[in-house]
Amino acid sequence: MDKQLREQLKHDKFVEEVGHTVHYLSDHKAAVQKYGGIAVGVLVLAIGVYGFMSWRESSRQEDLRQAALTLDAFIGDQSPTGGLAFKTQAEKDAAILKAMTEVANKHEGSKEGQLAQMYATQQLCDQGRLAECESGMRKIASGGDQNVASLAKLSLAELLLAQGKAGEAETIARELVNNPTAVVSKEQGQLALARAIAKSKPQEAQMILQALQALDRPAVTRAAVALMGEVMGQQLPR
Repeated sequence: MDKQLREQLKHDKFVEEVGHTVHYLSDHKAAVQKYGGIAVGVLVLAIGVYGFMSWRESSRQEDLRQAALTLDAFIGDQSPTGGLAFKTQAEKDAAILKAMTEVANKHEGSKEGQLAQMYATQQLCDQGRLAECESGMRKIASGGDQNVASLAKLSLAELLLAQGKAGEAETIARELVNNPTAVVSKEQGQLALARAIAKSKPQEAQMILQALQALDRPAVTRAAVALMGEVMGQQLPR
């Protein structure tokens, strides 16, 4: 499922709305391990759109470009286009993690380093290495480039919520609402906040979602409607 989604994200119009999409992860650790990379993958794609389109010539950017070649590597004995190829998905994932980690370490403190760290952290999340995933997201969130940092914070909020740390997720989500960036809008922060407080403060969550549903923003509206259904469902007697 997640592999198909990754391919869809690379090629269709969903890319246009990725900045306004929030993926829900359940509170169960097993689900986080299985699906955690989906939300991170969406955010990583957004980072790619933000970062790669604004490139200028530099050694850091070239290092990141070379590492990024592993992302589209062919799985099989030989690539039909002559590019990189790995025999298995596991080998490809390991190569991505290695390449991106090397760039992140080499260019720590730069935007390129943050971007590489985000890609590397995605691999850790996909592998269910939650402690390392969380640590990586926190590091990126404290980095100098606020656009990349905000994406890491959004992903971190989702990850914390999935692990039952709703209070921490709420704190981060409120920060995103109060400090929107070019790639994480106030509305996306509000969606994350409503999700984080759905159980503890359902009335506030509903007020947020009702306001978002009234906006002329189709992607935001759809996400708000879907989340409202979840919030209301949690309040039904069991």
